[in-house]
Amino acid sequence: MTTTLPIESVRKKPGHFEIELDPRVTDPGRTKVSFLILLDGDLVMSPEHLGVAYMAATLRSVGFVAEIREVVHGEEEAAVASLAAFAPDIVCFTLTSLNVRSCLVVSELVRATLPDALIACGGPAGTFAGRDVLVNNPNVDLVAVGEGEPTILDITQRVALGEPLDDCPGICYRAKDGELKQNPARPVIHDLEVLPFPARDQLEQHGNKLEYVRVSTSRGCVAMCTFCSAPHLKNRAQAGKPWRGRSPGIIVDEVEYLVRKYGFRTYDFIDSTFEDPDGGRVGKKRVREIAQGILDRGLDIYYNVCMRAENWKDTAEDNDLMDLLVRSGLEKVNVGIESGVEDELRLWDKRATVEDNRVIIKMLRDHGIYLAMGFIPFHPYATVETLVENARFLRDNSGHNLRRMTERLEIYPGTRIIQKMEGDGLLYEDYATTLDHYGYRFKDDRVELLAKHYAALYNNDDYHRHGVITEQSAVFEFETFNVVVQTFISRIYRRFHTVPGANEILTAFKDWLHELRQRMGQYNYEFFMSNLDDVLNDRLDVERHRLQVIDVEKHFRERIRMIKSEQLRVGKALHRLGCSVTEISSTLPQPGAGGLPRVYTGEGIGASW
Repeated sequence: MTTTLPIESVRKKPGHFEIELDPRVTDPGRTKVSFLILLDGDLVMSPEHLGVAYMAATLRSVGFVAEIREVVHGEEEAAVASLAAFAPDIVCFTLTSLNVRSCLVVSELVRATLPDALIACGGPAGTFAGRDVLVNNPNVDLVAVGEGEPTILDITQRVALGEPLDDCPGICYRAKDGELKQNPARPVIHDLEVLPFPARDQLEQHGNKLEYVRVSTSRGCVAMCTFCSAPHLKNRAQAGKPWRGRSPGIIVDEVEYLVRKYGFRTYDFIDSTFEDPDGGRVGKKRVREIAQGILDRGLDIYYNVCMRAENWKDTAEDNDLMDLLVRSGLEKVNVGIESGVEDELRLWDKRATVEDNRVIIKMLRDHGIYLAMGFIPFHPYATVETLVENARFLRDNSGHNLRRMTERLEIYPGTRIIQKMEGDGLLYEDYATTLDHYGYRFKDDRVELLAKHYAALYNNDDYHRHGVITEQSAVFEFETFNVVVQTFISRIYRRFHTVPGANEILTAFKDWLHELRQRMGQYNYEFFMSNLDDVLNDRLDVERHRLQVIDVEKHFRERIRMIKSEQLRVGKALHRLGCSVTEISSTLPQPGAGGLPRVYTGEGIGASW
């Protein structure tokens, strides 16, 4: 895609971005860019990175060569050796707090292997800590700030022309004399519809084995959560509107394209809040049009979104919209509940109240939608009393996932909670160097002792110390398995509720599962309180802790086994009624394909450069 607007006129209009090639670049195909995806944290579970996909598509639209390459943890040397054969002119990393260490390792290998390549970083950590990244990683030449498409296009054209980066907006860079310099940030892209559809290299690389495909319907957020580094009202690094949305028609066009081309039908809408810009009449009108468009085009899909609790009331109008969303394929919602304590909600600058949280939990349960809950009981300002109050809230509302009771705050550059912690002397002195998302102290030493104790109860040392998931304990496996079970129920109902006898089978299974989850919630609460009491009274020793790890693993493995057994029985009963479970898979069955298609199993977060 090209335009007739000259470069200078584009630069003079804040927020205006058009994809065009500098006419002096006569052979863009000679310039190559490689985007490296470091498979750490969430990306291990479902690696598609939409920010990178948009940048690759932007470069390709004007003729540059761009590739997306995954780097598996532990296979860095082989990945860089393969990269050398591609011989890129620019190598790009998306930097988060979780992959700072991996980026250091891989960028060092890249520099040794491709000494003339320009190494660039972007992403949330880069946006808010660009200078720190350059100080602590000598292999990185520049760090991009904010949205990546205009910046990577500008950088690539300069590299193609052999021009310096001195006046390139939106970067922090290492000058030839070694001095670190910060150029002014670019404004945000005002009209997102100038962007091409994102490149789907990773979907094609994985042969439709992704847990879900990510789709972005908007950018930004009108909330102001103090722990969040996504662009919102209080932490903008770029000038311009805090929220911008694509039109419902374009969104449904993209989904339809993905369904028709790839036969894929499980999607994760990665917007910070699906019902923004206001969470009210305007935002919900847009959401309604998206859902209706999916139905009008006969797109048989499933999808997940993020919502904010304060935007939903138990009214006829909101319940009607929720019904429409479910009919169009909504099956999972991520809500930042964060706390069952009013004072903590104010600490996070949440607009929702505890009662708002209870309302949306009930609404989602009533509509058969799986709730993926954000919750932060452990943080520098937590007390033993707030921990107990939060444990009770979870027990009474959604307590079957033990990890919710034991979650620790992850901190990210550019957030206001970091500023507060630094002012209160709770931020580690080396945070700017490490960007460690657990790089803080607790005001109450007892809470810190509890936080570390609970984190060590499941998974390995990578999670305990760094929050990086390299292997799954039964506690983690139950979380993803629990999504599978819930979507099994919702998909079977949606597909076969008119089949005589199917509803009775499903209702009995739902009742059985609800009772099991209630018992698990009580078990988790008693386990949490027992451990709290033991830790506070210094009654735990190494052997007792070892046995606890074994007990937790055994308990959750047994619950997974019980549910699988009951689910198998339900599947057989439905099969006898003529209901084929293969019809609820994440991918559309291909003619002549053998075996069962893959079923959706994961959770997701947003992606950016």
